[in-house]
Amino acid sequence: MGAVAIRRASVDDYPTFARLFPELRVEEPLPGRDAWATGYVPSTLIAHDDANTLGYCFTQEYVDTGYVRNIVVAAEARRRGVGRALMEATARHLRAAEKSRWRLNVAPQNVAARALYEGLGLRTLYASHAMRVPWRAADALPSSDEVVEELGPARDADLERLFDLPLGQLAAQRESGRAVLAASRGEQLCGVAVLLPAFPGAFPFRAVDRGAARRLIEVMHARVGDRPHLNLVIDDDEPLVTLLVGAGGERRLDLLHLAGPLPNV
Repeated sequence: MGAVAIRRASVDDYPTFARLFPELRVEEPLPGRDAWATGYVPSTLIAHDDANTLGYCFTQEYVDTGYVRNIVVAAEARRRGVGRALMEATARHLRAAEKSRWRLNVAPQNVAARALYEGLGLRTLYASHAMRVPWRAADALPSSDEVVEELGPARDADLERLFDLPLGQLAAQRESGRAVLAASRGEQLCGVAVLLPAFPGAFPFRAVDRGAARRLIEVMHARVGDRPHLNLVIDDDEPLVTLLVGAGGERRLDLLHLAGPLPNV
């Protein structure tokens, strides 16, 4: 086995991506070749040696932040420094692109990955939970008079400040075909859900109160029709997770959300 090297991804790396993507253990189905070519290749790094591809790192770039969405190392290549090589190359790329911060999600039990990320200056901000929620679970939440509507970009910055989302994240998700739904009471914003109807699921899903959470779920139900459930990623809201579990929701994946300044590497 030769030294680990990093290069930009190409369309021809799709078989490697398709092989490694399931290692993430997420609810999202494997993106197809076209999605790989247009949505992943421009923002993905590949780790390799003389003979094999060893892993990949996919990062979404926003105004001042890089969000490491996927980082996967092949099982046979672990303990060779592949993850560190990918992260350091990502940090250098983001600095060159004039970003100042980065963030990512990691499973709490992935001790080795957490140690790597913390060594690069990332710190835990909050817990996140991927859930599968039956529509009837909304009935466990209080009724409210919040209005939910699909928003254009005019109030993106307000939502991003309210829920500590990277500046530019909502615009990027809208451009990728997702619907940005916001709950409000008068001029006061109360919640946000970025809906991918075909999944169906929402990430992020944030609400300042239970009524806003209920209204968002009800509106998403109306939009996706007779699907039996909704997939949600709920950030920094353990009480809401507990309520939804009590109403029949299933915790599918627990994560920690880390963020920090980009290191000099």
